[in-house]
Parts: sequence; C-alpha cells; structure tokens
Amino acid sequence: MKRIKKQWLFKSALLVYLLLITCGNVPVKKFYVINYEPEPMRTRQFQGPYPYTIRVKEFTIEEAYARPQLVYRKSPFELEYYFFRAWAVKPVRMITDAVDKHITSTGIVSHVVRRFDEGAKPEYELSGHIEAIEEYDSEDVWFAHLAIRLRLTRISDGRTVYMRRFDRRKQVFQHDAEYVIRELSQILDFIMSQALHDLDVVLAKEYGITPENTPESGDTLSGGVDSE
Repeated sequence: MKRIKKQWLFKSALLVYLLLITCGNVPVKKFYVINYEPEPMRTRQFQGPYPYTIRVKEFTIEEAYARPQLVYRKSPFELEYYFFRAWAVKPVRMITDAVDKHITSTGIVSHVVRRFDEGAKPEYELSGHIEAIEEYDSEDVWFAHLAIRLRLTRISDGRTVYMRRFDRRKQVFQHDAEYVIRELSQILDFIMSQALHDLDVVLAKEYGITPENTPESGDTLSGGVDSE
C-alpha cells in the first residue's frame, strides 16, 4: 500500500512538473536560513564572564515543523507547505546553531559547548523546544511566527533553574518568503536577547551575587505582536 502511495505521489509531482514545462514557467526552488548578528548585552549583573560552562543541547521540535519545506497557515486548524520554498538546514539544527552562536558572542560564560566530551565540563545545560516556526497569513496581512520554550538545568542535581516560553509574531509587509525569514530572524534575535538577560540574573544568583529583577520560573513571554 505504501509503495502504491509513493508511486502515486511521484507521478503526481512529475505531472505537475511537466505541465509547468509545457507552460514555459518552471519555478526555481529556493532555500532559506535564519541569520542575524547578535548585539552585545547592554546591561549585565556581572561584567566578566561567569566561570561556568553551558552545554547547548540540540533542540527538539514539533513534528509538523520537522521537515524541509517552509510552513504557512491561514487558520489555526490547517497547515500547508511550500513546494518550492525550503530550509537550507534542518530547522532544529538551524535554531540550535543560532542559539549557540548568540550565547557564545555575548561572553556571558567562560565556555559554550555542544557535547559533554567537548572541552570544559559543563555545569549547566540549555535545552529548548520549537513549538512553531511559520508564516501566518490572515487575509491580506502576513506574520512571521516563532514559539520556543527554553530551559536551563543545573547538571549536578538536575534542577531546573530557569524556564520560559516565548511566543512572538511580527508583521511582514512584503508578501515574500524571504521577508518572512528576515522577520523570523529578528524574532529569534529578540527572544535570545530577552533570554540572555534572564540568564544573566539567574547565573548571578548562582554565583552568589544578589541580582535585580529576578525572573520567575515558568515566566512566559507570549501573545506579542510587532507591527514595525
């Protein structure tokens, strides 16, 4: 049954391709990647790097988004996938790499690693789960939508010292996949800037410094919609 279904899908795709050739309009498949330059942290509880090593564990992702095609939706109940618009890197690897790069660039801790056997022994592990990474079309208005849960665990006792959920939408004024990716990149930059501010406070407390504006465990940044 599976073999018959695969053959049917292949024949359908081939038919669409032949029709496009006949019409003289063959779309070009395009590939995209989240990309931005992290900005330095403006305020910090402790000016030097905390003498800790953080392991960035590869994130997990909702199954609906664990595929190469870009996802778009027009309602909360139906997902659709672009055929000629795809990620250049698996979304879960792409987001994990961006988070790793952002943390490393700030110098908030002495070392950032991806594996336990990579250099210094980590005291903390940052994990994350991608709940949504998509284009959201609401009639004539487009949004870039990214939702992520982050968790920082103290490895010595397995205790969660920080956890927060981020859910952000940003309006896309030019209705093109490239501009959706640009806005998704800006959203991730914003999320990580907020998360690093939180981690600065958490690590200050772990280090014995009395921090200001202590984030509450389980705090959620959600429902945010940017239109600029």
